[in-house]
Amino acid sequence: MARNGLCVRPATVEDLPALLAFGEELRELILPADGGRTRGVPPAARVLLEQRYREALADPDRHLVIVQGQEDEPLGMALLTVAPANALLDLPAVHMSHAVVPDRHKRRGVGKALVGTAVAFAEQRGVEQLVVSVHPGSRDANRFFARLGFAPLAVRRVAPVPAIRRRLAQIEGGPIDATGPQRPRRRVRLPQVNLGPAETESQPS
Repeated sequence: MARNGLCVRPATVEDLPALLAFGEELRELILPADGGRTRGVPPAARVLLEQRYREALADPDRHLVIVQGQEDEPLGMALLTVAPANALLDLPAVHMSHAVVPDRHKRRGVGKALVGTAVAFAEQRGVEQLVVSVHPGSRDANRFFARLGFAPLAVRRVAPVPAIRRRLAQIEGGPIDATGPQRPRRRVRLPQVNLGPAETESQPS
């Protein structure tokens, strides 16, 4: 698909260096540097990232696309898959995830080209819904998709399991940030749940 001098095409193994660079930018957005973590992708994480991209490239049910400019410079990427729009609704939708357009390539129509490709992908498969995954901290991306007519579907929150367990143990004593005298907090004994034999969970890609 070509538009405004841009070419959107299926990614290949030869695009792995560009895909890894885009993936690292996406990782930095999701896991910003702080006092306890320096920027940069650890070697082990980079190996895992490359493995996921290779799996996506080999999977006929996943459509990894890349945008090129007139100089054949990689400008962005996205992963397209068909899956239910919601876990509780058997309504198929094209999911556009891992969409990356670096800041230096914005305002060039790269995002619109990726969305146009997702629309064409959905139409070819007779799918009427398009779902995009957007990081909540990316104001530009959220505004961009809102202008195109995308509405919020759900808010997914994440937290470390130990932190949630500590929080649950403190609930019985009242709000943690409450002002004024508080009665002594009593530790809550959480129910024991038998989850069966431990299994190795596959990493999402």
